[in-house]
Amino acid sequence: MYTRHVHINVPFTAIADGTMARLLNRAPYANMCFPRCEAFWFKPTRGHPTTVDAAHWTNNIREFVQCVHRMFPNARMCGISSAVSLAENDHAVFDHIGELFTQLIQLSTSVSYFASSEHLFPARLVHTLGLTSIAYTECASSALFVCLIRANHATLQELHIEATQPNVLAHIVAHPTPISFPYLSVLDAECLDFNPDFVPTYAPTHAPFPRLCSLTLHHPYPFTTRALFAHNKSTLHRVSLHIQSTHDALFYVQSKVVDKHSLPQVTQLDIRVTCNESVWDKYVGRTTVAAFVECAPRVQHLQLNIDCVGLEPSVRGYITHTTMANIRYLKIGHTALSISDVVQVLERVPNVVQLGIDPQTIDPTTHTRIQDTQSLDHLHSLIRTYPHLGKRLNHIVFGLATCADMEGSAHFAIQLAIICRHTTRIRWSTHSSLFVDHCTRLSHASESPYAAYTHRLRTLDWKKNIL
Repeated sequence: MYTRHVHINVPFTAIADGTMARLLNRAPYANMCFPRCEAFWFKPTRGHPTTVDAAHWTNNIREFVQCVHRMFPNARMCGISSAVSLAENDHAVFDHIGELFTQLIQLSTSVSYFASSEHLFPARLVHTLGLTSIAYTECASSALFVCLIRANHATLQELHIEATQPNVLAHIVAHPTPISFPYLSVLDAECLDFNPDFVPTYAPTHAPFPRLCSLTLHHPYPFTTRALFAHNKSTLHRVSLHIQSTHDALFYVQSKVVDKHSLPQVTQLDIRVTCNESVWDKYVGRTTVAAFVECAPRVQHLQLNIDCVGLEPSVRGYITHTTMANIRYLKIGHTALSISDVVQVLERVPNVVQLGIDPQTIDPTTHTRIQDTQSLDHLHSLIRTYPHLGKRLNHIVFGLATCADMEGSAHFAIQLAIICRHTTRIRWSTHSSLFVDHCTRLSHASESPYAAYTHRLRTLDWKKNIL
C-alpha cells in the first residue's frame, strides 16, 4: 500500500457508539495496513444521535484509535480539524471529542490543530511531549495551546500559528518565565495585532529561538519583529513579512526595527506592504521595502509587491549596487508595471537568472498590445537602448489570474522575451489555454506585429510550470 496521506471524515457518534471500531476490525479492513502513510487528517462531524451510554464512549474511542494506529503504524503527522456545531449543553460530547483528539495527537510527533470550542482542547493535552512540529489555527483555548507549545520547547522544530486573538505570538516570545526553544528553525505566524504598540511587561533578554532560520510574519508585531531581529541576526536566512498598512510600515523605518545590515545572513527575502494608491502611501511603502532590502546585503531570492528596485529615484539610493548585484531570483507581484517599468527593474539587477511576475503585475492601462506604429517604435527603442539587458536572465515565469486579459498578457510576455534576448525559457502558471493560444499565434503568424522577431521567438522553450 503506497498511500502517504489520508483524510478521515466520519461522524463522531459512529466512533462513540463503537460502529467504526467494529467495522475496522472486520474483513477486509482488519488486514489493511499502510506502512508508508506519513500523515492523517481527522475531521469529525456531528452525525446522528447515539443510544449508547456515554460511559462506554471512552472504550470505543480507545478501540478506534488503536485501529487507526494499526492501519497507519508509521504516521507521525496528525491534523485535527473540527467545526462541529453542538448545543450548549452538549459538553459531554465536546469533552469526548477532545479526548479523541488527545489520543490521536499522542501518536504523533507533528500536530496541526483547528477547533471551534475550548471543550475540544482538553487541559491534559498540554502534557503531550516530544512534538517536533505544531500548527495552530484559531480555537478558543489559545492559552492552553501556548502552554502546549512551551511544554514542547525542548523538541519543537517548526511552529505555525494562525490566530485572531491579539498578542498570542508576543506571549510566546515574552513570558514571565523565559524559556528557550533550542531546535526551532521555522516560525510562521499570522496573528492579528489589535494593538500595534503592545509591549509586554517581560521583554526577552535572550534569544528565545537561538537556531531560527526561517521567519514568516503576517500582520507582524513591531515588538516581536524587533525582538527576533535583535537576537537572530546571525541565524536568519529566510524572512517573509506581510505588513498590513503604511502606518505600520513607517513605524518599522522610524523606530529602526530594521537598519543597515540588520539581517546580514538573509538570502531569501519576501516583503509585502499593503498600501492605497496615494502618492504618499506609495512612497512610504517603497521606502520601507527598500530599507528591508538594504538591511539584507546577501539577499539572492527577492520577492516584492512594491517596486523599489527600478522606479523611484529618491528611493533607489537606499539600495546599493552591490546588494542589487547579488540578486539571482526576483519575483514581483501585485503591483502594476508596464514593459518599460520591468525593463528599468531588470537594469538594476544585472545578475538575475530567474524573473517571476505574479498576478496583477501586468498593467492593463499601458496598452501592452502592439496596435500602431508608435507602440512598435517604442519596442524597437527599448531593444536599442538596452542591448545587454538581463544577460544572465534565462527563465521568466508568468503567474496569471484566470480572469486576466490573456491577449494583453501574451503581448506583454512576447515583448519581454524579445527585449530580454538571453532568455531561453518562458513558463506560466495559469489554467487558461487562451494565454498559450495567443502566445503561439503571436510567435509564429506571418501577420503578427512581431514577425520580424519570429526566429528569436521560435528559439524559446514555452512550457507550463509553477514557480
